[in-house]
Amino acid sequence: MSPGIFKLFNALLLVVAGFLFLLFVSGKDSDTMQNTIPCSEPLTFQVGEIDERFNISEERMTEVLRNISRAWSQAAGAEIMKYSNDGEIQVNLVYDSEQQITDRELQYRERLSREEQEISRLEAEHQQMTEQFDQKTTDYRHDSADLQQKIDQMNEWVNEQNSAGGFTEDKLDLFKEREAQINRKANELNYRAEQLSVRAKEINRFMDNLNDKIDQKNQLIKEYNNTFSGTRRFTQGTYQWVGNRRWINVYQFASQRELELVLAHEMGHAIGIEHVDNPQSVMHHLMGSQAGPELQFTDEDILALKKICGITED
Repeated sequence: MSPGIFKLFNALLLVVAGFLFLLFVSGKDSDTMQNTIPCSEPLTFQVGEIDERFNISEERMTEVLRNISRAWSQAAGAEIMKYSNDGEIQVNLVYDSEQQITDRELQYRERLSREEQEISRLEAEHQQMTEQFDQKTTDYRHDSADLQQKIDQMNEWVNEQNSAGGFTEDKLDLFKEREAQINRKANELNYRAEQLSVRAKEINRFMDNLNDKIDQKNQLIKEYNNTFSGTRRFTQGTYQWVGNRRWINVYQFASQRELELVLAHEMGHAIGIEHVDNPQSVMHHLMGSQAGPELQFTDEDILALKKICGITED
């Protein structure tokens, strides 16, 4: 190879190397720019694959994504997220073993709810039975005391008649009439006493059944606590970014509120927010202390969001 050609070849190598370096730097700068200027354009989300075992429609998922995007955007004071049919981040509901456990937990909760409703019904019925029994017992005692008073008065009247020389025919007829009334009342009271005794046994059997139901419920609660107790991390969902593909997978949720909370958490990661310390925050690493049935961001959530978006307080 001649010296002139050698110099030209080296020059070409330098040009190619410089071009490759420029491409590398440009690619890196592009990624860096995308990472250092979040919120400059809204992140877009779309509904991906939904396992039918979650029993949630695409329309409902679309509504959930719209609501969460609006909530984060309102917290930022600008549109930083939005739903789009061709959104860059796909949201999938992936049914796995964790959701199977959640479904079992929901079945336990439903059983507990049914048991509690049945026990509440039985307790109300027992309360009504007891009140009626107490009222009938009070009436029985009152009528028994009234009868005893009539018997005492009758005996006193008989003693007076005997002291006065005995009964006349008219007073003997009156005695027989009063005696018949007392006997009828006594027989009635005896019947009522028997009925109260039967009712007392029924109430006791009812109470035994109620206590058995309560024991069964307590056993079910013990089984539930042994099986499902523990602190929940935000492992129900993941946010992933590989090359040009970005997606959120949700694996587990027990309610719509939990689904919204998991999605809001992962969508927060998608915008660049890390975990915060407040247990009540959406972006806390543990689930369970977030308050209220509605999605609520704490001051720590909003501060972390505004820091990522470069929003300064006036």
